[in-house]
Amino acid sequence: MNLLVITVCAGCATNAEVNTANQVEDFKLSGSLALQQLTNTNQCSGCDFRGVNLTAINLSQANLSGANLSQANLAGANLKDTNLSQANLSGANLAQAQLSKANLSQANLTKANLSGTRFGEDLKTLPIQEGQAPNLRGANLSHANLTASNLPKVDLTGANLAEANLTNVKFKGMQAVGANFKKAKLNQADLSYADLKKADLTSADLEGTNFINANLEGADLRKTKLQRAKIDKAKLKGALRE
Repeated sequence: MNLLVITVCAGCATNAEVNTANQVEDFKLSGSLALQQLTNTNQCSGCDFRGVNLTAINLSQANLSGANLSQANLAGANLKDTNLSQANLSGANLAQAQLSKANLSQANLTKANLSGTRFGEDLKTLPIQEGQAPNLRGANLSHANLTASNLPKVDLTGANLAEANLTNVKFKGMQAVGANFKKAKLNQADLSYADLKKADLTSADLEGTNFINANLEGADLRKTKLQRAKIDKAKLKGALRE
């Protein structure tokens, strides 16, 4: 008589579950599959959209946290209420994008084009209620182009904007405590009522910049170009100046 011997492996099921979980975790949707999921569910956290053309797309309230959007074209996109925290947007085109309430905290926007980005439906400065401005806390915006962007009350706390182009931006009332603006172009920018406490503005171009009622306490203003800058009623206690 032949005996059927069954061997029981106590850890096999557990290992299989772990391996399956790891495979799911490692799998990233990309290309048309990622776009299909985003279209159907408005959710694609961690998806790969590298170089994808998303011009004028409506991504309002979408969850794209941790997504790879490097070199993607998002010109004119509606990103209102969109979660882009920790997303990779390096080299992405966000010109004329709508960013009201967008969460870009800890996102990588190195060399991204954000020229003409706005809060309202047009480029006029509109009143913004608490919590409506884009969240760019800790974002990497080094070398990014934000020319003429209209983002009043934007939160740039601890963000890196080294060598960014911020010419003619309207960032009235922004929060930028401890932000890095080394060698940034801020000429003709509206930074009135901004909180720039302990910000690093070393070697920045501040020609014609509006700092009226801004908080520059403890900020580093060494080697800056301050010709025609407006600093009426600005707080400069402890600021480093040559």
